[in-house]
Amino acid sequence: MEIFDALDVIARTRGKVDMDHTPAKDCLFLLWGTLGAVFFGLEFVLWQFFHAEWCLWLWIGIPLIGIPWMMFLLRKDHDRFHMRTRGARLILDYWIFAAAFFGISGCVFGICGVYELFTLPLIGLLMGIGSFLTGEVLRFRPMIMCGLAGVAIGMGSFLLMGDRWIWQTLAVAGIAVVSMIIPTFFFQKRGKDGI
Repeated sequence: MEIFDALDVIARTRGKVDMDHTPAKDCLFLLWGTLGAVFFGLEFVLWQFFHAEWCLWLWIGIPLIGIPWMMFLLRKDHDRFHMRTRGARLILDYWIFAAAFFGISGCVFGICGVYELFTLPLIGLLMGIGSFLTGEVLRFRPMIMCGLAGVAIGMGSFLLMGDRWIWQTLAVAGIAVVSMIIPTFFFQKRGKDGI
C-alpha cells in the first residue's frame, strides 16, 4: 500500500511541476516576439517597397494586440501571482519598463520626427538585454546566448543611420526572432523533455 501512496505523491508532484510550467511563462515571449517580428517586418516591407509613410505607426498595433492577450494569459496564472521570487519580480519589472519605454519613446520620437535615429536600436537592445537577463534568472543557456545575439544585432543596427535607417526595422524584427521566439521553442522543448 505504501508503494501506491508513494507513486500517487510522485504523480501529484509531477502534475504540479507541469502546472507551474504553463501557460503564461512559455507564451509571453512567443507572443511579444511574434508581434514584434510581424509588425516591424511588415513596416520594413511597406516602407521599402511601397513607400507608405503611414506604416511608420504600425508598431502601435503591438501593444493594442499584445496587452489584451497578455492579460488573458496572465489571468490563467492568477493563482500563482503571489508566489513570485525576487528574481522573477525583477525580470517582470524590467519587461514593464521596456514596454513603457517602447510605447512612450515611439510616440514622442515619432511626433518629433526623430523616430529613425536611435529609437529602433534601443528597442532592439532592450529586447536582447531582457532575454539575456531572463535567461540568467532561469539559468537557461540557450536564452542567454540568444539574448547576447540580440544585443549584438541591436548594437550593429546603430550603424544603419541616414538613408539606411529603414533597415533598423528589419534588424528589430530579427532581434525579436532571435532573442524571443527561438528561445521559447528551446524552453518548451526542455519542458517536454522534463529537463
